[in-house]
Amino acid sequence: MRVVIVFPHVGYCTGWRPHLATAVKNGSTYHIAQALTYLYSIARHYTDDVIVVDFNFGEHDDNLARVLDYRPDAVLISSTVNSYDSTKQIAAEVDANSGARLFIGGPAVSSNHFLRPELLEVGVPCEFVVTNKNIFDWVGKVFGNEDKSLQFRTFVPDNRWLSETYPAEVREKLRYTVITSIGCTYKCHFCLNPMVYKINYKDPEILRGELEFLAAELGAGSVSVADPFFFMRQAHSNEIMDVFADLGMPWSQQTCLVTLTDENLDRMAETRCTSVLVGIENFSSGEINKPVEVSQFEDRVLRAKSLGIAVKPSFISGLLDIDYETDVAQIEYIESIIARDLVGNHQIQSNIYSPYIPDARDRLLDVPFRFWGVMPVTAADEDHWRRNLALCDLIYDRVFPETRERYQEVRAEYLDYLAGRETMWLKHRPVPQVPLDKRVFVLTSGTVRA
Repeated sequence: MRVVIVFPHVGYCTGWRPHLATAVKNGSTYHIAQALTYLYSIARHYTDDVIVVDFNFGEHDDNLARVLDYRPDAVLISSTVNSYDSTKQIAAEVDANSGARLFIGGPAVSSNHFLRPELLEVGVPCEFVVTNKNIFDWVGKVFGNEDKSLQFRTFVPDNRWLSETYPAEVREKLRYTVITSIGCTYKCHFCLNPMVYKINYKDPEILRGELEFLAAELGAGSVSVADPFFFMRQAHSNEIMDVFADLGMPWSQQTCLVTLTDENLDRMAETRCTSVLVGIENFSSGEINKPVEVSQFEDRVLRAKSLGIAVKPSFISGLLDIDYETDVAQIEYIESIIARDLVGNHQIQSNIYSPYIPDARDRLLDVPFRFWGVMPVTAADEDHWRRNLALCDLIYDRVFPETRERYQEVRAEYLDYLAGRETMWLKHRPVPQVPLDKRVFVLTSGTVRA
C-alpha cells in the first residue's frame, strides 16, 4: 500500500507566534512536527511505501505533483484549523487527479468533527479521522487492520522522514522536536487536551535513542520538548532531564509557570535547558485554568534569566469573560515587560482569541481559515467585533511593531473579504450546550449531528 502524508499550508499563523508568514521559515511548529513524525512512523509499521509532503516549503504545484507522482492508494492530510483552506484545496486536487482514498485528521478534525461538522466540509469524498483518545486510532480505517500491541510508551519514532522530505538547506533551519508525554492536566475551555487525553509517558530510553539519531544522522545540536506540560509527573521529568544530562544536548521545553520552582529551574539549567514556553497564562480570566499573579510571573522570569533560561510567555486577548479595558491593560503590560527587557517581543505570543474548540457562546464570522489566530473570527455582534479588531491593531502596534506593515496588508485583505460578503456572519447551527463531564465522550466518540 502506498501512502502520502500531507502537511497543508498553515496560512497566516505559523503556530506559536502569529508572524503573518506566507511560508514557515523556522521549521514546523511544536504540534505539527510531532504529528508528522508519528503519522509517518506508524504508517511505516504497516508499509514501506510512505512519504511526507509539506506544502509550507517549495511551490504548491511542485508539492502537488510529488503527491500525485507517488501514485498513492491513500492520502492522509493532517490539518490544523489555520491550514484548513489549504486542506480543502489539496483535497479537491487529489480527488480530481487521483483515485486515492482521502483521509483528513489533525486538530481541525479532532476539535470540530462531532460538534461543528459543517466547518469541515471539503466538497469531495473523504473520511475524517479522530485520534483524540489514541494516536494509533486511524490505522484501522487506512490499512484495514491494527496492531494492538503498539503503545505510545514503547513505540519508537522514525525520524528518517525529515531527510526524505527536506533538503539539507531546509533542515539546517528546522527546529527539531520530540515529545515525552501526551496530555495535560489543565482545563482551559478552548483547549482539547485536558478533555480527552489520558496522560501517557514515553520510556526515557526510547527518547535517548531518538535524540542520538537526530544528533548523529541529522546534525541536531539541540531539540525542543513539545510536551503540553513538561512537569506533569515529576519523576518522569527528572528521568527525561537525566537523559539530556547524559547526552549533553541543549534543549527547550513547554510547561506552566507555577512549576518553575527554584529546584526545577536549577535542574533545567544544569541540564542545559535554554528556554521554556510557559503556555497560555493569564492574570484575570476564568476561561484559562492557570491563574498567575504579575509579581509571580516577573519573579520567575528574573530567576530563570539569571540561570540563562529564557521564559517565553503567551497571552490571549478577547477571551469571552474579559472586557475591552482589561484587554487593553494586558497589552500595555506586555509592552512594559518588553520595554523593561524582561522578555523580548520575539519570545512572546500575543493573539486574539480564536474558537478552535466549539463553544456555544461563539458566533463565527464568514472568513477563510487563514485569518484564524491573527484576525477576529468570532464576536457577539458588530460592536464586539470592532472592539476585537481594535485589540488586534493594538497588539501589532505595541507588541509586534516590526510586523505592523505586513499586518496592515493582512488586515486590508480581511476587511475587503468581509466587505464582499452579503453578511459578515457565517450561517451555522449553534454548537449545542454540552456539560463538561460529557465533553470527553462527545469529542471522542460522539455522534455527528444530522
